[in-house]
Amino acid sequence: MHITPEEAAQSLAQIRETQHRALRSAPPMFPSWYVVAVWVFITGVQFFTEVTPLWALWIAIPVLSIGLIAAVLKFVMEVRNQSVRPHPSVVDPWAWGGLAIWIVLTALGSTGLALGLQALGVAYPRTVMGVTMTVIVVITTPILTRWMSMRTVRRAEMKN
Repeated sequence: MHITPEEAAQSLAQIRETQHRALRSAPPMFPSWYVVAVWVFITGVQFFTEVTPLWALWIAIPVLSIGLIAAVLKFVMEVRNQSVRPHPSVVDPWAWGGLAIWIVLTALGSTGLALGLQALGVAYPRTVMGVTMTVIVVITTPILTRWMSMRTVRRAEMKN
């Protein structure tokens, strides 16, 4: 079978277009719900250490820990079983840098909010901070994961 250079170029262009379409429609690089689950765990720990009597910790901490372990296991299985994953060579390192910046900003925001609420004399400042930050994480994580995925798609498209 003889393939002309034009046919080979056309076939290669179709393959690349299919790859790009698959990457653009792929789920985010990691599921947003996982980060939310971690924040729910943190907020739960804050609540049970700040609001409830000490005996409640003996129940709450194991239950919260089991929930977090289940979330980690589900996360690992989901990421492992993704049908479309970008090759590490096309993953944009700035996307992971953006995640690191987001983590630092949420940590600083949490600390500042907790200290500010405490200075204002708000009852249960760490629990209020935890709930507030959980809501912020619920809103911002899907935006973050989509942004990370779009950076990777753009990088993959530029490599071709």
